[in-house]
Amino acid sequence: MRLGTTLGVALAVLCGMAQPVWASSGCDLDEVVGYQLVRKKTIEAFIDGGRRQFGYQGCVADRVLIFTDNTGVRCRGTVVQKLDVPAAYLFARSESDMKLCVGDQMIDVVPAR
Repeated sequence: MRLGTTLGVALAVLCGMAQPVWASSGCDLDEVVGYQLVRKKTIEAFIDGGRRQFGYQGCVADRVLIFTDNTGVRCRGTVVQKLDVPAAYLFARSESDMKLCVGDQMIDVVPAR
């Protein structure tokens, strides 16, 4: 392999590794300009009407999404979406101004209490 080719491959690998993990999500990141990426979590279940159910079936106001670490957020709006155990990216500007990116949907959420 020539030096130029080796250098090109090395740069491509480095650039790919430098890409933020949430860049692969389908969410419109214009919606979170000014927010900070807090963490990546996996949604394991949701609580609706006092019943815990496995998986993810979108958001409805007041539904609680439960992550694999047993923390959760409460939905503020409605998003129709069904995924088995999706990754979610939590963005926050403050404790009362948070957004959750799931698949290609951005959801307004607050901490579950």
